[in-house]
Amino acid sequence: MEEAMKVLMATDGSEAAIDAARRSMDLLRPGAHVTLVMVIPEYEDPMEDAGGIEGSVITYEQADKDWKKSTAEGQSALDRTAAVLGPGVEVRLVPDDESTGAAVVRVAHEIDADVLVIGSSSRNWISRLFGGSVSDYVAHHAPCPVMLIRHDH
Repeated sequence: MEEAMKVLMATDGSEAAIDAARRSMDLLRPGAHVTLVMVIPEYEDPMEDAGGIEGSVITYEQADKDWKKSTAEGQSALDRTAAVLGPGVEVRLVPDDESTGAAVVRVAHEIDADVLVIGSSSRNWISRLFGGSVSDYVAHHAPCPVMLIRHDH
């Protein structure tokens, strides 16, 4: 019996990402096991950023408030995207302090993904050159084939 295809799908909760997720399902093998990820900034310990004599830049209360906001926004993005994919989708909120692209690639390694799905907008070449993009990074560093779903709206 053939094992189900393992798909890692990255989202940021934007309409472009949700559209990419929806469109990719038509191209994937039926019965694929989909893991949907959203990367959020890792919890920031105020004491790690202490400014010497002046003390920490933010309070523990502010750090907790920021963390809860990031977590809630990330979970909402996952929920919106998972809703268009249907039942059986595994969702993972990934706190990370590295780049989003590097975090997505790391998760692809962890789950031994067969394919990684990510949306891509049509930014011009100059902005890609200077700003880079998550999809560019993933396309060049993923341990598996990458399905790039363009969003040109």
